Amino acid sequence: MRKIFDRIDALLEKEKGTIFKEHGGRVKICLIYPNYYQVGISNLGFQSVYRLFNERKDVVCERAFLPEKEEDFVNNPLVSFESKKPLYDFDVLAFSLCFENDYPNILKILKLSKIPYNVSERDFNYPLLVAGGVLCFSNPEPVANIFDVVFIGEAEEVVDKFIETYKSVKEGSYEEEFKINLKKQLINLEGVYIPEAYKEVYFEEKLTGRRILWNNAPEKIKKVYCKEFSEKFNFSQIITDEAVFSNMFLLESMRGCPFSCRFCLVGHIYRPVRKASFEKLKETIERLKPSKIGIIAPSLTAYSDLKELLKIDGVELSFTSLRADKLTFNILKDISSQRTITLAPEAGSERLRKIIKKEITEDNLLLIVEELKKINIETLKLYFMIGLPFEKDEDVDDIVKLIKKIRVIFPRRITASVSVFVPKPFTPFQWHRMEDYERVKEKLKKLKRDTLAIKGFKLVHEVPKYSYMEGYFARGSRQAISVIEKISEGENFGKILDEVKYRLYETKSFEDYLPWDFIEHEGLTKESLWKEYEKAKALACQTDNI
Repeated sequence: MRKIFDRIDALLEKEKGTIFKEHGGRVKICLIYPNYYQVGISNLGFQSVYRLFNERKDVVCERAFLPEKEEDFVNNPLVSFESKKPLYDFDVLAFSLCFENDYPNILKILKLSKIPYNVSERDFNYPLLVAGGVLCFSNPEPVANIFDVVFIGEAEEVVDKFIETYKSVKEGSYEEEFKINLKKQLINLEGVYIPEAYKEVYFEEKLTGRRILWNNAPEKIKKVYCKEFSEKFNFSQIITDEAVFSNMFLLESMRGCPFSCRFCLVGHIYRPVRKASFEKLKETIERLKPSKIGIIAPSLTAYSDLKELLKIDGVELSFTSLRADKLTFNILKDISSQRTITLAPEAGSERLRKIIKKEITEDNLLLIVEELKKINIETLKLYFMIGLPFEKDEDVDDIVKLIKKIRVIFPRRITASVSVFVPKPFTPFQWHRMEDYERVKEKLKKLKRDTLAIKGFKLVHEVPKYSYMEGYFARGSRQAISVIEKISEGENFGKILDEVKYRLYETKSFEDYLPWDFIEHEGLTKESLWKEYEKAKALACQTDNI
């Protein structure tokens, strides 16, 4: 164990903001990110939940991650970072679920912790397993049989209610009855989902609905959201050079995106769009006095006080990509210190951008590239997707044409990152199928071949099988746990793909029951999403007939 502890200590020594507490008399929670430390520590939501739990005097919250050297834990249990106690010694194990392909890591972590993954195999001697994060209010069903409790919504609204209920039930229950008594109380709270209170119903291997097993279980679970976001925005708790944004203090300026592209999960399930108070952001910066500050949001330029924020000493932008629209023109001078700028056209043709509701024009895109040429950035990155709904071969050819036009304008290094479209729950494209796997591989080969001769240009893309794994889990039912188990044990998803691709290639109808239909989102209905999908189909028909 000495080697394991030394590795953890080396990471802790680089951190600023780590919270250490005594365990005695407190509810002991281990917050787990089911990926490596460098990935988890870079997640702002994960850090904010760590702080939210620890703000309570009656709670001690520590952290754990998927270890990079799993072999070290064959004869040793997985331990937390702060106290290095085994995970099975905690009262609650809270998993943060943000990316579908991390699902197999949940089983790996539980195996390394000597804890059964199926809720039916864990008696009162084991910790309570809970889950939160964006996947819990999009589609938690693939991992539903793992967790005692799933939080449907944003942490700010559920943390205190959960702890108060936990303590109240603990005081009045015998040890062996505590878990079931707790779940029967939690099921009455908004935003709390108890998976074992429900059972999926199938007819001829097709999911047709759900059966309620517990008398007081609600038919629908309403997602809760932080109504006081203007003052309760996320910000970094821990700063380290191991994070993606090295030693940078991050502030969340907006939650949600006003543009609602038809493929985008964030633009739909974080409704209503909320904005952090400029005064509160400034106050947080002045109180904590971080040396390097990053402002983040799904669409930065939509934050109306952005230019005022950029006037504060030490503030710089931290973003995945900029939107090629008029708002971006207003901040180009303010991003001149950036070495790399990313633009996300998503599609090569305006035809396809209209279908996916990425409402940017090629003219605006090229105008921004002209302006970027004037400032001192070293690399221009571009994001594209292939396999989009209603995509034609010409649309893929147009990616190459657009890159060539940008190359003529921009004299320095250009890279393009290409991902494969994955249909996500609660988006208008949730009913749409994925492109044939072999067809996608052909398109990627053609893109690489057609861009090979472009000087100063590099094309990178995701490994397609991982996109299909993501697609399978994103729309999966509880039956997906068998695939999750196989992958966690080392089986390659490429080999499994033949068994499950009929699910990926299935275009669903409005009448079909979807695994996530039991979740209700503010201002978002199945009917409204279907209308958007119909609009996309109508646009595709119009452009096909031109």
